[in-house]
Amino acid sequence: MSSILEKRCRCTGETPNMVRRQRGSGGIADVGPLVPAAAAAGQDRLEAALLLAVNRAMAGLRRRGHPLRPTALVHRVQPDPRATGLHVHDAGLDGLLAEALPTIVGGRVRGVAGLRAFPGRDHLDLRSAHGQVRLLGVTRERWRQAVAAGVRVDLALSEDLDEREVTTAPGGPVALMSGVLRRLPLWRGALWLHCVPAGNALELYWRGGPPGESIAAILTGSVCAIPGATAVAHGYRETVRAMALSTDGTPCHGEPEWAWTQWVASTAPGPAVPERAVRPESEVDLPDVWEHDDMRDALASRDIGTVYRLLRHHGVPVTRIAALTGQTGGEVEQVLDGRRVDAYDTLAHIAKGLGIPPGYMGMAYDEPPSAAVACRCGVVDERRKREAFLTHAALVTIGRSGVSEPWSCRC
Repeated sequence: MSSILEKRCRCTGETPNMVRRQRGSGGIADVGPLVPAAAAAGQDRLEAALLLAVNRAMAGLRRRGHPLRPTALVHRVQPDPRATGLHVHDAGLDGLLAEALPTIVGGRVRGVAGLRAFPGRDHLDLRSAHGQVRLLGVTRERWRQAVAAGVRVDLALSEDLDEREVTTAPGGPVALMSGVLRRLPLWRGALWLHCVPAGNALELYWRGGPPGESIAAILTGSVCAIPGATAVAHGYRETVRAMALSTDGTPCHGEPEWAWTQWVASTAPGPAVPERAVRPESEVDLPDVWEHDDMRDALASRDIGTVYRLLRHHGVPVTRIAALTGQTGGEVEQVLDGRRVDAYDTLAHIAKGLGIPPGYMGMAYDEPPSAAVACRCGVVDERRKREAFLTHAALVTIGRSGVSEPWSCRC
């Protein structure tokens, strides 16, 4: 049978000495809840927003085939009623900051609105009007490295609140989301974890690692339970596990020792087997942002300036954008400053260089000219090319694309 101290360490990733120092000289179980909930007004709201930022950062690691296992991004949590301390893996810190720190992109706020960064000697405080979370072990030098790598900090270091950051308080199960963030190391044995707020419930999906029934029992009936939480575990697809957390049912009672036994068995150290191979160096190594709503809007309107700004927000330097698109650094800077890119050939070259799905920019029906006919497209002006493209698109819409000559060549 596991001790109470061991269970706390499993939930948070802390060492026994860390827990003893926080709990004081009293008994481990005699000083409030074993894993304290957020007590300050609004603290759970901030932690809920940060859980979503962690979720996006983990998804980015997974989609890019990063060698860091996504569930190892936050490997230790130090919960406190007033604030929470997070130990973030250095390899994923830049990605987390890019997702958490607010910035204005396309007239909207990305990241956690109102969040401000306060670098310290050996930590980085993230504060908002709602509360505070401390990233432990992030030194001032490491913070400067993140900024130099392209993390946008224009709002994060501002003393004033941008009017676009003043938004309605987010809804959803903020108490449950805060509780999951404070117990995130429970999923350390999984390959990845995905959190989806759904009304007043929180759906969690993960692959491998602890069974859903074990996690559900630990979060609802153990000494480390989230207060008032109920859970329903179910299978999803193959090895993907799933669970729905809510506060609608009746919480379980009685310590589920069987769940802890299963948890230990499924998270025991062993050879690390990556879910997918890391991409070779020759492939384009960019954040997987093409599916984000603001990116899709920018691509649909062919707003290359906003596309570049979104890439910069995700840590892609100007030199990398220039190398992939065939532009000079000065040309990229001009686009970032507002210069429009309208030439179709340039747009196609940018899409190919960055790996953008061509259909996202209205280029899905591009057809190469026939090899049997000498092509004179090089002497056709851009206006005629656009007219030809629109004509072809209209014919495709009504199902008559077969009777039209290739729109990209009017020779």
